[in-house]
Amino acid sequence: MKNYTIRLFTVTLLLSLFVWTSCGSDDPVSGMDEDPPAIPTFEDAEPDLSYFMDNNPKLQTTNNFYDGKSYALGLMTFSQFGQIYSSFFSSADTEEAEFDNGVWTWTYSYAYEGESISIVLTAQELTDSIRWEMNWSYDDGQGNSFEDYTMIEGTMANDGSYGDWTFNSLNPDTNTEEPLMTSEWTRSGDDQFELETRLYGDSGQEGEEFYTFVQDGTSFDMTYTYGTENIYIHWDTSTETGYYQIGNDSGNRYCWDSQFQDVSCGV
Repeated sequence: MKNYTIRLFTVTLLLSLFVWTSCGSDDPVSGMDEDPPAIPTFEDAEPDLSYFMDNNPKLQTTNNFYDGKSYALGLMTFSQFGQIYSSFFSSADTEEAEFDNGVWTWTYSYAYEGESISIVLTAQELTDSIRWEMNWSYDDGQGNSFEDYTMIEGTMANDGSYGDWTFNSLNPDTNTEEPLMTSEWTRSGDDQFELETRLYGDSGQEGEEFYTFVQDGTSFDMTYTYGTENIYIHWDTSTETGYYQIGNDSGNRYCWDSQFQDVSCGV
């Protein structure tokens, strides 16, 4: 995860340079009487890890549970993209959207000590979904700039049954965007959910690092894959039991019972 961590840090640092005071239009107008779509959040593309976050047993023989918890919560690093970029989406709530030919557009900007970013967020209404795209233009005031860099793009079904996000990174050599991370998910009701999140390597090459998350009622499964290495994590919120497993050999499975205590897996 070395390259991913460095690139994520770079994005975070860039965002921290700006004072989040919108400089949008003082008197924007909407092209239609109907309301624009709600600004999306990234919660739909995040795994439900409340089981691990809400349970902190004090018993001594809970090594397996805490190791499994550490692996599961470690994957929350993938979700930091949504947390970082969410402020730019939420800022659109303070601006009025313009409507033209099936596309809603929000325009706003930020500035700090000579540096500036202008953002254009669009939502294109399709048959049963909405296509979102956020484009940046940046100027550091010292001759370095880029225009219309697509930072994030994706599609969300109107009924919430599926969606995808692509988070991009700006290649400093070509000054164009390239994939950094993608997430795709499907949802059937409140307790049927599947998610895959994948990281991309340098130059936007599809990498071997990804994780899947599946909820089937009260049963939850996560699989983290890096090359030929796998980590499996399973838990059930009705029985409170679970296990984690390193690799494909069930002999490397480590279980806990309903009291979160270490037990034999019996496999």
